[in-house]
Amino acid sequence: MKRKVAKAGKLRLSPNEETMLLKEEYERRRKLRLQQVREQQKYIALQIRQKVKQRREEQLHQLEEALRAEWQKAQDEKMKALEKLYLSSLRAIGEGHRQAKENEPDLEALAKQAE
Repeated sequence: MKRKVAKAGKLRLSPNEETMLLKEEYERRRKLRLQQVREQQKYIALQIRQKVKQRREEQLHQLEEALRAEWQKAQDEKMKALEKLYLSSLRAIGEGHRQAKENEPDLEALAKQAE
C-alpha cells in the first residue's frame, strides 16, 4: 500500500498543461520586462526634463545678469551726461546777465549822437 501512495503523489502534467504553464510564465516575464523598461524610460525622461529645465534656468540667469549690467552701464552714462549738463548750467547762471550788461547801449553816447 505504501507503494501505491508513493506513486500516486507523483502526478505529471499533461503536455498541454505544461505548454500552458510555460506560456503563462513567458507572458508574465515579458510583462515584467516591459514594465521595467517603461519605468526606466520614465526615469530617463524625467532626468532629461530636469537637465533641460536646469540649463534653461542657467541661461535665463546669465541673460538676466547681462541685461542688468547693460542697463546699469546705460544708467551710469545717463547720470554722467546729466551731471555735465548740470555743471555747465551752474557755470552759465550769471553769464546771461553779464552779456546783457556788456551789450547794454550807452545812453550817453546815444544822446550825444542825437544832438
